Amino acid sequence: MTKTVRLNAHQRQSLAMPITAAGIGVAELDLRLTGPKTDLSQHFRLGINSGAPESYRRTVTPLPGGASQTISGDLLADFIPGTGSIAVSASPFGALDAPALLAQLQRYPYGCSEQTVSIAMPLLYVNRLASIEHLGVDPDLDGRINQAIERELSRQSASGAFGLWSADSNDDDVWLDAFVTDFLTRARERNFAVSQQAFDQALDRLRNEVVNTPEPNKDNSAPIAYALYVLARNGRPVIGDLRYLTDAKLEAFTSPLGKAQLAAALAMLGDQARATGAFGAALKALDAERDEGISRPDYGSRLRDAAAILALVAESNIGGAVQSDAIARAGAVLEQARVGRSYLSTQEMNWMTLAAEALADHASLAQFRVDGEPVKGALYRRWSGPTLSSRSIVVSNAGQNPAQLVVSVSGAPIEPDPAAANGYAIERSFYKLDGTKLDALQSMAQNERVVVALKVTEAQARYARLLVVDRLPAGLEIDNPALVDSGSVEAFSWLSKDVEPTHTEYRDDRFVAAFDRADGQSAFITMAYVVRAVAPGRYIYPPATAEDMYDPERYGRTGFGELEVRAK
Repeated sequence: MTKTVRLNAHQRQSLAMPITAAGIGVAELDLRLTGPKTDLSQHFRLGINSGAPESYRRTVTPLPGGASQTISGDLLADFIPGTGSIAVSASPFGALDAPALLAQLQRYPYGCSEQTVSIAMPLLYVNRLASIEHLGVDPDLDGRINQAIERELSRQSASGAFGLWSADSNDDDVWLDAFVTDFLTRARERNFAVSQQAFDQALDRLRNEVVNTPEPNKDNSAPIAYALYVLARNGRPVIGDLRYLTDAKLEAFTSPLGKAQLAAALAMLGDQARATGAFGAALKALDAERDEGISRPDYGSRLRDAAAILALVAESNIGGAVQSDAIARAGAVLEQARVGRSYLSTQEMNWMTLAAEALADHASLAQFRVDGEPVKGALYRRWSGPTLSSRSIVVSNAGQNPAQLVVSVSGAPIEPDPAAANGYAIERSFYKLDGTKLDALQSMAQNERVVVALKVTEAQARYARLLVVDRLPAGLEIDNPALVDSGSVEAFSWLSKDVEPTHTEYRDDRFVAAFDRADGQSAFITMAYVVRAVAPGRYIYPPATAEDMYDPERYGRTGFGELEVRAK
């Protein structure tokens, strides 16, 4: 594309050079200006993303011994070219589709302390599953893990506790402290560097909580069990506490996972008899556990508990028929809990992946083939769309034992998902700076500013860790973040200040706000921020979303829009 202009001395002129995004990825742009005694050039890299959030589809098919199934790129026909991928797993447990779980974790764009650990912890053991190339995982595993360690340590307070979003978070969350310290422990076991002083503070924090906590009850037993597990894993002298609690107070630990963590701690310290009994109690509690349709303070669910118990049993050294039976029982609950779930939390995905990694050796008798090439143990593969554009993959069960074949496809859909309200309804409105409401935002002049207002309505006000995300069109950027919050725009005094976010982010491409919700609070949340039109063009306006991070089946989503930014 070439344009010729004539400029007088000291004259300036803006030129419109229309470009259209032809696909997803990174566009390379070269600009060259030539004239009398002038030859200037500049190279640009422009990221092109879909306005649609990723969509996932998952099918589970029995794969008996001797059976085969063909997988082709036709499965990606509904996705924008360049965005799709296919993950395949074959194992006794269809719920543990590790390649798809890893892919979702690695693409998860937010990072509270729980999410940061859940994304990084499976990377410590990913080589147990398959090669990095076969799993499609970022090859810089060490960099990702070290980054997670640094982020968590930056959120540690002087007491040794870890905040959910920062060291200044007003949290007293012993379960989170144990979860982060568990990750740091496992990282040290894999020879990653962790500050000794910070690590000792984290362990001391857990020990103090164990010592100073009164009798276990339904509110404090889950974090205390996890703290004891982490202390035992680090060789701290807690065998007396574990034996007393297991012998006299085991029923006070209402969480199945809490019972299993006591069992795993006992197994690590060599008390196999008590460990076997405690694992049995954990499995009995898991059989009886039911999700109540609300988030839990320990970030869990029946699916998470089943996956974590499966991982702990597989990692333990109880051995023999007892271990095999426990794996089968926990696996059966896991399969049942996975049915009908469209969305998973990072906590669930973390423990499901850890379970798959822990079971890698137990699945060594399985035999599969991929295009005739033998694979020992469970099969885990992931392919991008271009890989399958001109070929198909044949997966065969070459062994005698039946297996579950899971095919997960993901990508940005050609037809975006419509607006939805499932537990939350979210509305996005636009206003001029004088408070005048706009019927719709379809066109803006370059440098014009408007206020974006978001309103979230809960169908039922109850405990939740809520995340609200409003992605921006490429032609807009967030202006002064404090303009509305400070009340300096008097026309927006109607914005409710009753519910303050625990965390906000004003990114280049989105606004993010997190809220801690309690039973009986106001069912309405409002927030607002200012955007400025910066780049002329026509853009997709992505949807705004609201989601309970640890019960992601509760969500709301606005529809898509289109926006034109006019050159000024």
